[in-house]
Amino acid sequence: MTVDIQKSSLLIASVLVTSLLVGCKGGLFADKTEAAEIEPPLTANISVIEAEKKPVTLFDELQGRVVAFRTAEIRPQVSGIITQRLFKQGEVTASEQPLFQINKEPFVIDIQEKEASLAQAKVALEQAERQYIRLQELDKTSAVSKQALDEANFNYKKASANVMQNAATLDQSKLNLKFATIRAPISGIIEQALVTEGTLVSKGDSQALAIIKQIDKVYIDVRQPASKLPLLRKLVASGTPQEQSVKQKANQRGLGVNIIVSDDNGEKMTGQIVFSGISVDVNTGDLIVRIIAENGKHTLLPGMYVRTEIPRRKLDAFLLPQQAIQRASNGDAYVVVVTEKGDVEQHVVKLDGIQNFNYVVTQGLDQGDKVIVEGHENLIPGAALNISQWQAAELAG
Repeated sequence: MTVDIQKSSLLIASVLVTSLLVGCKGGLFADKTEAAEIEPPLTANISVIEAEKKPVTLFDELQGRVVAFRTAEIRPQVSGIITQRLFKQGEVTASEQPLFQINKEPFVIDIQEKEASLAQAKVALEQAERQYIRLQELDKTSAVSKQALDEANFNYKKASANVMQNAATLDQSKLNLKFATIRAPISGIIEQALVTEGTLVSKGDSQALAIIKQIDKVYIDVRQPASKLPLLRKLVASGTPQEQSVKQKANQRGLGVNIIVSDDNGEKMTGQIVFSGISVDVNTGDLIVRIIAENGKHTLLPGMYVRTEIPRRKLDAFLLPQQAIQRASNGDAYVVVVTEKGDVEQHVVKLDGIQNFNYVVTQGLDQGDKVIVEGHENLIPGAALNISQWQAAELAG
């Protein structure tokens, strides 16, 4: 009797456990299975750039100082009192523009005196000429001595030379009057006047009246190690025939240089290295490289310091955005490339500097490789790749 009761209890318990298990399968466990069946596959959003090998020029960034293309010190060629200053300080002056006026009156009077002396000399010449002609006629009849004829000839030649001397003196006086108006020898920006009206000036003065600097084109002097000179010459010689033809037409054997005027707006200008202006500092042994640049807007002023980018090497390389380069734990640089099969793989690369915010890659890539620029953090094993083309505008954003 007791055994039957125990069997009945075990049977009832088994039924209850089975019922609970069936209920759980249709409840909590069933919900998880259905959720797993409807969850979409993982997707990795990435942007890529196609590697393209192109000629690249690497630069050395150096500081240089601006020097005026030409500098002229204004000095008087005659002595006198300054009566007028005929320019505005700091303005652009043209060649032959009047700058200072020296008192003209003494020169005008001097010209009048020289004109009178010349007139007297001409009268004396006319008289000596008539006397010489008259004695020549008398000499035909032997009515005059040989000595008298020679003396008349001498007086005639002397009077003629005296006329020439007085004419030259008159020309010098007229030139002095012209020099009384002091003019600009070159075009450029004239600095402050170093003398004022009422100053007595002389052509022997050590002090200039003013200084003009031509800056429509300027020089920029940059220092480099002297060991760079053979490399610079090699870069010029390696230019294309078209580049060399342009240089010959410009009558300049130079090498292109970038000039960075301001860091705020990224304004750049270009110039050329003038090899005739290269010299070595005897004190430091540095190579002083002279760059010439057009400066029509007067952006560069004498004495200003600017940064220059001087070519140091030409090569064929890949340019990749900085965010495309990853670093391994040992410091090696690598990129992630999308293969033709749609997989991703790492390529260790060699970097050779930065140009225009792009890394210069010389090894580790092949032409046409699809390099991931953004979305590295989305790369999960088993995730499908959603590939888009990377645009440079994204860098600015």
